[in-house]
Amino acid sequence: MFESLLLSQLARYVGQRAEIGLDNRIIDGVITLVGPDYVTVVESMGYGAMPVFVPLTSINTIRFFTA
Repeated sequence: MFESLLLSQLARYVGQRAEIGLDNRIIDGVITLVGPDYVTVVESMGYGAMPVFVPLTSINTIRFFTA
């Protein structure tokens, strides 16, 4: 139940910047895709725009940046 609610909420933020907290790092970037059990984020820091696939089970926190 919670995963489906989280997926529906994340889908509303596709194209928006978010900060996703994992156990060992924080990913700061733009949500580009919400799959059945993962989120794809293009990091805003670093060289190049490589997508990061984040399993829903690995997410501890999410912070959205809205204008």
